[in-house]
Amino acid sequence: MARTLSLFESATARGRVIRQADLVCMVVDGGGSIVVPMQDFLQAQKWAQSKPASGNAVTDRGRFLEQFATVVARPGSFCQTRGNDKQLGSLAKQMRQAGYDLNEWSLPPELKSNPPPPAPKPRAATPAADPPEPGTPTP
Repeated sequence: MARTLSLFESATARGRVIRQADLVCMVVDGGGSIVVPMQDFLQAQKWAQSKPASGNAVTDRGRFLEQFATVVARPGSFCQTRGNDKQLGSLAKQMRQAGYDLNEWSLPPELKSNPPPPAPKPRAATPAADPPEPGTPTP
């Protein structure tokens, strides 16, 4: 007897799931890509693995994506960016730290333009200035 696919297997069949630190990037061939928090992804994955697939991959992907409260999508993706400003700001910060170019993602302009904090500059070792000789005028 053939094994029945789970909703998760059907939803992710034509793509890749890339786990990176506290982020998950889901890339679907011909469908774009999204980034979600790892915690949300694990909860949705557990939920979707317990459900049988409907046989329609697009429907299954839609049901799976409905489980995410915060999503950052690329323009033209199968899903829209959603979430409140605080959640999106936190996700954008994590994406920036992971090396994502935020200009390639559908984010509110204030989150895209917020530059990363500058890295602290190392202090250059400067040689100590020689003290002037006594009796020499100082400028």
